[in-house]
Amino acid sequence: MQERISNCVLQVIAESDGTRGEGVYLIDLKVKGKGSSRKIEILMDTDIGIRIHQCAWLSRRIREKLEGDDELLELIGDNFDLMVSSPGLGEPIIIPRQYIRHIGKLLRVSYTDSLGEQAELSGHLLDVSLFDEGGARIIIMPDKEKKKGLAPKTEGVTLYLDQVIRAVPEAEL
Repeated sequence: MQERISNCVLQVIAESDGTRGEGVYLIDLKVKGKGSSRKIEILMDTDIGIRIHQCAWLSRRIREKLEGDDELLELIGDNFDLMVSSPGLGEPIIIPRQYIRHIGKLLRVSYTDSLGEQAELSGHLLDVSLFDEGGARIIIMPDKEKKKGLAPKTEGVTLYLDQVIRAVPEAEL
């Protein structure tokens, strides 16, 4: 059922060129509950950030598509809740394409260093390269150290996405 719903969502996205849904991509889809208490949660975004009117527009199109498929509607149930939204601040990045939206923003990244140890880094995302020959990577400028006698880092840290355990966008204070 989840795969069929996902296919419907992807079809709506594909048909959205030239509309309010242009540039939108699917991040995650979850189906929760059973029968009349079924809830479908869809996370979407764009490379510049999705707007609430886009979520509303896509929600209507997705609902129409789901309700137009009698077999699928029988599986889901007539009375389902559909929630289309974007990941909020503090939500971890799930798919590589999400990094593009966060260029210039503050991230906290847990990763595996060259010694195989888990490390953490907080800083601004400088660059994203998803299609490099050596592998997808990000470059982060670490936050300045405020310890006496230490010169601040002036060079970005390159992390390959296969090193990243968790990356979370953070609010700048």
